[in-house]
Amino acid sequence: MRFLPVFFGVFICLAVGFAGSLLQSDALRTWYPFLEKSALTPPGAVFGGVWTVLYIMMGVSIGLVWMRKATDYRGLTGLFALQLAFNFLWSVAFFLFRSPWAGMAAISALLPLIILYAVRSHTHNRLSAWLFLPYIFWVAFAWYLNLYVALHN
Repeated sequence: MRFLPVFFGVFICLAVGFAGSLLQSDALRTWYPFLEKSALTPPGAVFGGVWTVLYIMMGVSIGLVWMRKATDYRGLTGLFALQLAFNFLWSVAFFLFRSPWAGMAAISALLPLIILYAVRSHTHNRLSAWLFLPYIFWVAFAWYLNLYVALHN
C-alpha cells in the first residue's frame, strides 16, 4: 500500500495519454501523414513508445510527491494537474481540431508549466524533478516540430 500513490499517478497519466491517443487516431491516418514535417521528425512508431515512458515517469513523479505530502504538495498537485490538462489539450488542438497554430498555443503554455513543476518539486523531492527532465526535453523538441508544421503547412 505504500506505493499506491505512485501506481495511482502512473494510472492517471497513462489514462490521459490513452485518451489523447484516441483523439489522434483519425488524424494520424488521414491528415498528419500528408503534412510537411521537419527532417528531424522521428518515425511514427517512436512517439507511442516515448510517450508511454514519459507518462510513467510523470506518474512516478507526482506519486512521490503524494507519498511525502510536504507543505506544498497540494500546490504541486495543482500544477501537475494543470500541465497534464495542457498536455491533453495539445492533442485536442493539434490532432482533433487539426490546427498546428492552436497546438502551438497549447504547447507554448505546457512547456513553462512543466519546467515550473520540475523546479518547484525539486525542493520537495529531487527524484520527482529529475523524472521530469526527459519530459521537458521531449516537449521542447515537440514545440520545435509543432512550429515547423505550423509554418510550413
